[in-house]
Amino acid sequence: MESVRAFFALEISDDMRRRIADLGKEVARSGADVKVVEAENLHVTMKFLGEVPASKVDEIAGGLDGMRVRRFELEARGAGAFPDRRMIRVMWVGIGKGAGEVTEVARKLDYALGRLGFPKEKRFVPHITVGRVRSPKNREALLSILDSHSQTVFGTALVDRLVLKKSTLTRSGPVYTDLKVFPFE
Repeated sequence: MESVRAFFALEISDDMRRRIADLGKEVARSGADVKVVEAENLHVTMKFLGEVPASKVDEIAGGLDGMRVRRFELEARGAGAFPDRRMIRVMWVGIGKGAGEVTEVARKLDYALGRLGFPKEKRFVPHITVGRVRSPKNREALLSILDSHSQTVFGTALVDRLVLKKSTLTRSGPVYTDLKVFPFE
């Protein structure tokens, strides 16, 4: 049975992608051991579904029928790390304006997908993943970059849809394909 590696995402503007990609380039120049996300792959992950049977994609999409969301303005602001500064695994750009709306979309999505048997998120923190830290090499340089961008505004974008994406893993990194688009009101 064919399966797809799938997740839900909110798209960001090309300008926002470019500015966040510039931050990724700064990290790469620092010598920190970080696998930076390619500019075209930057987004707000709303829910990672993992491997799902391809035959269930329509059922998943149907599970969102009746989910109403109004368009909203999203601001990418500040840089930080998960789980914390001592043990950095993921470097991110946060969400300023629009964080409440993003969290509300995540709550509605969790509820809709919960009815289809997907587990609820333990804790949702709206963010855009910039890179994954592979080792502590040049950690201080990375922390310095995070500090220097703690209040940086990377742009704003009108969020007008939720996208179910397929992630195909390749040697050069993941390739994302839109499976279904859910327009907002």
